[in-house]
Amino acid sequence: MMPKLIVASSLIALMFCGFLVNVANPSSPNGYYIGYHLSFSTTITNKGSSLVYVAKNKLTDPTIFLFPNDTVQTVLLVSSSHSINADVDRDGNRIGILKVEESLRPGQSITIDVQFRVDLHLTLERRLEWKPSLEYSSSGHKQQIPRELVDRYCVSAGPWKINDSSPSWLSVRRLALELASNETNVLAALMRLTEWIGQNIKYPTARRDHIQSPDETLSSREGDCDEQANLIISFCRILGIPAYLQCGCVYLPSRVDKGSKFNGRLSFDLDRLGWHAWAMIYVPPWGWIPVDMTMGYSREYPLLAVEGAAVETLSTVVSNNLVVTDYISETNLAAEQLGRTDVYVEEKESMKPTGISPEYQATPSMQATTIALMGFGVVVVAAYLTARFTTKNRLKRNQ
Repeated sequence: MMPKLIVASSLIALMFCGFLVNVANPSSPNGYYIGYHLSFSTTITNKGSSLVYVAKNKLTDPTIFLFPNDTVQTVLLVSSSHSINADVDRDGNRIGILKVEESLRPGQSITIDVQFRVDLHLTLERRLEWKPSLEYSSSGHKQQIPRELVDRYCVSAGPWKINDSSPSWLSVRRLALELASNETNVLAALMRLTEWIGQNIKYPTARRDHIQSPDETLSSREGDCDEQANLIISFCRILGIPAYLQCGCVYLPSRVDKGSKFNGRLSFDLDRLGWHAWAMIYVPPWGWIPVDMTMGYSREYPLLAVEGAAVETLSTVVSNNLVVTDYISETNLAAEQLGRTDVYVEEKESMKPTGISPEYQATPSMQATTIALMGFGVVVVAAYLTARFTTKNRLKRNQ
């Protein structure tokens, strides 16, 4: 999806998350990578009788995320239907503002297309097993967390209104303190929060037009990927453990998702792509680690929320971080406004594999899998499942 299109639509897609420039030939230090082609197309149509200003609604505002580049992923913008001005948003994400018409006359429409090339690299931190191993005895304590991180990532900001005096937010605060206030070992405190959410918050059975705030998730006892992540982020910030939300798209080989939202004003067509979100938590001495409650967590082994997080696989592209922006209130308001207009938004998105490094194919652990499964998309998913299988077996051997 695209503009605050990719911004808006990735936020909208977070409600759906159901199952959810750099170099010409990028490669990782060891040469292992898997490549993808990302395609985002958005058509905005004014079916009303008055002028519509595109940038006035977050769901039509023509801004895209320019995906981050680091040792884990390399993303190249390969084409765009309109010229782009690069900028940085409030959360520090690289964004691109597309130069489109400021307004649409009655009956007029505009289509915006953006294409990216992605290479996801196999690194020391992104193996089939979590490296380094997480052990409670090795975890640091709260007093070891740098003060500057506490000042930035433990404040009441964005959707994490931890100092709100309303009864619903006081309930969030009381529960966080009840669960882990006396635990100074950061990993142990985090796992108490993870276990409680895993045992008490269910994934919703139906889609909603409304994104829940963390206090609403606690009250309803249900939440999708970002809603569960936002609740654990709230708990952590209350306890003085730095936390923020990270988002991205996941390659889902056999998934096609079509539908509409907001009185039919927004329609979507997702081809092998699912938007996802997870919490990033600072745990000394390891630093920032992912906590994925919907694609990683296991009741039998809560640490799998970290070790089995979708972002640790070669099928997830990180798009952006949310640190201070209240995307929930902004998106819910934009959705209400869009539902009352005669503006229609059609979004088409796809994520297709383009290649796999010969070195990766040739590794002994992958040879048999590649030959047996005879399908690239299945190989990616197999790597993800192998990580879970290996971790669970290790746990059983240690029992």
